[in-house]
Amino acid sequence: MNLQSFQAIWIPTLIAVLGFIGKSLYDILITLRNKKIEILETKLQKFYWPILIRLEKDNAIWDKILSKRDNPESLQYKLANVIEKKYVLQNHDEILEIMSSCMHLAEPDKELTDSIRKYIKNVTLYKALRDAGEENVFPLELGAEWPDDLYELIKNRTEKYQKELNSKILK
Repeated sequence: MNLQSFQAIWIPTLIAVLGFIGKSLYDILITLRNKKIEILETKLQKFYWPILIRLEKDNAIWDKILSKRDNPESLQYKLANVIEKKYVLQNHDEILEIMSSCMHLAEPDKELTDSIRKYIKNVTLYKALRDAGEENVFPLELGAEWPDDLYELIKNRTEKYQKELNSKILK
């Protein structure tokens, strides 16, 4: 076998093998990228965005609830009572459900975990007070502080993961 016939057989074979390896590596990279995109989408769709939207809703109407400290015959009190029962307590139930069923998606660190624990304690006591007929007492008065940092933690992580997702999709 001379050098020309050797080159004629082995060079195309070597190029084909290198092409196959290159294509396989490219496919692996694309699969990993798509998996990362899927994980980010799931985190955002099932945990972060739903909780953030509900916390936004709470923030928008919470000041009305404090009118429950007014005279029970006042319009402000009656309005606060309806808002609390129809929107706020339902909203809290939805957030608790998301947290209990999708917490693994959040990949919470100690800071977020502590804030969520405070939230669960506050909301559980809040619902128990209302179920017990205590309409004017709030959890803070019984030592269950509201997690002031929860909204910012959820908002910042939602924005971070959304930017990360957007950058991966646009690549």
